[in-house]
Amino acid sequence: MTEKIWYKAAKVIVRASGNPLFQANETLVEILKILLTEKEVKFILNFRKPQLSFGDLKEKTRMDDDKLMEILNTLMDNGIVMDWPIKESEMMEYRLLPPVADTFEYSLVRFDRPFEEKKKLARLYEQMFNESTELTQSNYDGLMPIFKENMPIFARIIPVEKEISVPQERVLPLHEASKIIDEQDIISLSECPCKLQKALIDEPCKIASDINRCMHFGNIGRYFIEHNLGKPISREKAKIILTDAEAEGLVHKTFHDEFNLNEKENSICNCCKDCCILFQSYYRGTFPFHTLTSYITELDENKCKGCGTCVEKCPIEALSLIDGISHHDETKCIGCGVCTTQCPEGARSLKQTELREIYIPPPRIEN
Repeated sequence: MTEKIWYKAAKVIVRASGNPLFQANETLVEILKILLTEKEVKFILNFRKPQLSFGDLKEKTRMDDDKLMEILNTLMDNGIVMDWPIKESEMMEYRLLPPVADTFEYSLVRFDRPFEEKKKLARLYEQMFNESTELTQSNYDGLMPIFKENMPIFARIIPVEKEISVPQERVLPLHEASKIIDEQDIISLSECPCKLQKALIDEPCKIASDINRCMHFGNIGRYFIEHNLGKPISREKAKIILTDAEAEGLVHKTFHDEFNLNEKENSICNCCKDCCILFQSYYRGTFPFHTLTSYITELDENKCKGCGTCVEKCPIEALSLIDGISHHDETKCIGCGVCTTQCPEGARSLKQTELREIYIPPPRIEN
């Protein structure tokens, strides 16, 4: 098979992702060559639309049901395609996944993928991230208005279960992680792909003691379990994982169906600034940090000793010491609560706010 067919498939995948920073280049082609056979890469070319029903694919390929389902299952095992229920129907559609974050995540966490293959993928993804950063930095002034106007809000920040005191002595356990867990019938636990990728390139996480910290629910949870990407766990186990992650200073982020915050939560990730792809995309200078939160940190100055622990632990660098006292930047605080759990003096707490949008442009990276 000529190289041309691989680049065609890469273009189809990039077009489906809608993200101009991931390119149909040699790096993506090398990733596809690890994940796909020649037969499968030809099959990808049928996705001229990013979502197709089983009937659509059968008509395009003229394959019988068993053969078509076999190739779809293989593509789902490798994080290239996901099956998704069609609304108000018992049928499924098949969605071509973007290289980041979906294929990145699903291809790395698959249980039975050989270790050396994972290491090669991890290095290629690192190369892809670096290429995306170069593209942003070289087109910074032109891209920033586009990001500001069109950058979706991928995640919402939630504190773990705490009773949060607010004025008038009310207690608002709003957006608590445990409430989300209680609503789930399917919970899948998998390795954190971000921490795994860092470990595979010899940069292991310095914060989390356990790499198994990503939870998926509903249809995505089912997908993870069926395709050897995650294992089912109980609600009780999920809450223990959240509590342990909280103690280590990780940030709890929720993701929603269709990246629409009005839809159901489908995932909770427990993230750190050194590994998480969203934090890293910001710090690398690739993407803005864009999220929603209903909380903000506040300080009891009488308790603050100016030790700087909160400044060190804040994952978005929204805190600083001024004249020996901790200060926070309201435009950057994501309300994650890491400073409140890590402060040895108990000087910081979370205050409930209206739903706030946080948008922080990525830094310019000096050559």
